[in-house]
Amino acid sequence: NLFMVRYDNSQCCYEHNGLESTGEGDCSGAVLLTPTADHCLPGITRETVLILAKELEIKYEVRRVSLSEFYSADEVFTTGTMGELTPVTKIDGRVIGSGKKGVVTEQLQQAYKRSIETRLDWS
Repeated sequence: NLFMVRYDNSQCCYEHNGLESTGEGDCSGAVLLTPTADHCLPGITRETVLILAKELEIKYEVRRVSLSEFYSADEVFTTGTMGELTPVTKIDGRVIGSGKKGVVTEQLQQAYKRSIETRLDWS
């Protein structure tokens, strides 16, 4: 399953005080997008990411997403049982965002790791 992130604030994670940033910046306007599960399994990892996004107050939308939207995304990551949340830095040879893992992906990765270590009941 693919997810993409778009920033309202273009300074979210590309630069902070002249240095490349991997965990700083204002990402409060970020929107997480994922395609509907019409053509993929609505997996547990995908659902967990949506739950965590809600808990972290990251806006998200589940809708049809075009390939061109993924090309122009600020961040992209995949989800799966074995890979958990895996950053995508290129699609079809095109660099996504800064070409590195983004802030929102990092936030969700950390939240996911904490959740599998501390949560016993998701209901």
